[in-house]
Amino acid sequence: MQMFANPDVALAGLPGCTVGIEAEEGLLATLESLAKSIGCVPLPLPAGIRPLYHASAYYVGPFLIALLKEGAKLWAGFGASERQSMAALIPLLRGTVAAVQDAGLAKGMGGCIARGDMGTIQKHLASLEHVDSSAADLYRKLALRNIPLALERGSIDPGRARQIETLLHSTDKPVR
Repeated sequence: MQMFANPDVALAGLPGCTVGIEAEEGLLATLESLAKSIGCVPLPLPAGIRPLYHASAYYVGPFLIALLKEGAKLWAGFGASERQSMAALIPLLRGTVAAVQDAGLAKGMGGCIARGDMGTIQKHLASLEHVDSSAADLYRKLALRNIPLALERGSIDPGRARQIETLLHSTDKPVR
């Protein structure tokens, strides 16, 4: 899988990429051979699954870019330029990917959800509500997706998970 916003960058990144192939048996072997010849990893897909396969790519492609833009907008709120925010957030992104490659999704996750740190979560929500309630809503939705990972990681117990869920589902808005 590869993002083709800049063809030169995309082509340089092709080796090692997974290429989903939905094809009938006669053509499948040819396409798998072609994928291997350019250094890619072929992945045969069941018939009709390609839309789901492509949708999955949005979570780590265009949607990730949208999350980076959200981060940059928050940095702009305290005077940082997009360039400054990316200079800080891209190394964090690289470190996150490295942690996941090393330990897997659950064990590679850090942060306040993984620690069960209710105080920090509350501060994040209050701060986000103050500047942009839609950013707070997005934070809540994404944080809820982190809870099962924290449970799998073993860094929170089911009781703490329920407390975090309750906090994230809370509609109480801080007084401005």
